[in-house]
Amino acid sequence: MYEREKTVVLRSSASFLPNNICRVTIDGETYVGVIHKDELNIVRPAAPEVEPRVVVAKVTYSVQGSLTILQAGWVHVSGRTLLVLATTHGALFYDWDGAVLLYAHLLPPAPPAAPYSFTRGISSLESGVVCVGVHTGEVVVVHVEEDNMKTVEVVRWHSRPITALASQGVLLVSGDDEGHITVAKDDSGLQALHSIDTFGSAVTCLGVWGDRVVAGYISGHIRIFGILDGRISAEICGHARGVTGLDIAEEAGMILTTSEDSFIRMWQLYADSPACPVEHKFSVVEENTALCGGVFTDSLATGLVTTGYDRREVVCFVR
Repeated sequence: MYEREKTVVLRSSASFLPNNICRVTIDGETYVGVIHKDELNIVRPAAPEVEPRVVVAKVTYSVQGSLTILQAGWVHVSGRTLLVLATTHGALFYDWDGAVLLYAHLLPPAPPAAPYSFTRGISSLESGVVCVGVHTGEVVVVHVEEDNMKTVEVVRWHSRPITALASQGVLLVSGDDEGHITVAKDDSGLQALHSIDTFGSAVTCLGVWGDRVVAGYISGHIRIFGILDGRISAEICGHARGVTGLDIAEEAGMILTTSEDSFIRMWQLYADSPACPVEHKFSVVEENTALCGGVFTDSLATGLVTTGYDRREVVCFVR
């Protein structure tokens, strides 16, 4: 179904993080980002000979300690495309190519006894806001206008660190490291609609397709829920180790998952078949590689890109 086409060299190797690859299309050109510590490598799969662009996450000198990027993502909001870096000191908002830092929501200094502080999970809503998850279980909501950004609210439905966010329209889905999932709606402020109980392992990845939430877990499971009622419609023992990447090609109804087990797997979603809502379609293995993310190159699933821990390359597949 898919064949390996080429590799694109990065300036530095991929960190061992879930969701460690992101994609955006600007003026018909596709760009891919991969994290290495405090850097985001940006490459063009269509032009592998072009030197990678590196965005270094920096904040004010008043921030103490080293800064690490835990997730990167491009969001389309209020007619703008922004690059958002979720880091150990807060969320940083850039113009799409990372050339200019536009806004920073910094976390308060962590107490000496605190084991960690971080942001993780990036998503945008049609109401003109960008949401970022926090280790406290909170979700920071940043309002984006044409020439201004500001934090408008901080909400909390989770008692554990947020690990992933996804959205559709004005609905936001959040998951945490105990496996709880909450669905909320932005109606003059985010309000929780319902929660999905834990299945005993952390949520690592989230996606939304139509009226369904697709969740990947550190146990290797993939589960599909109704976004409006939280009812489970499918459970897939998809991987032998943790799911590290999940992307949905909306027009094709295809799910891409990657895992520490070295496998890339493809799944077909069916909108009108409750008895069989999902079917396995394709698998390929990257030998001896702990994959740490994967994304489609477009909404029709005509290609995909992936990377793995400590690899200095993005691997490209085409159909």
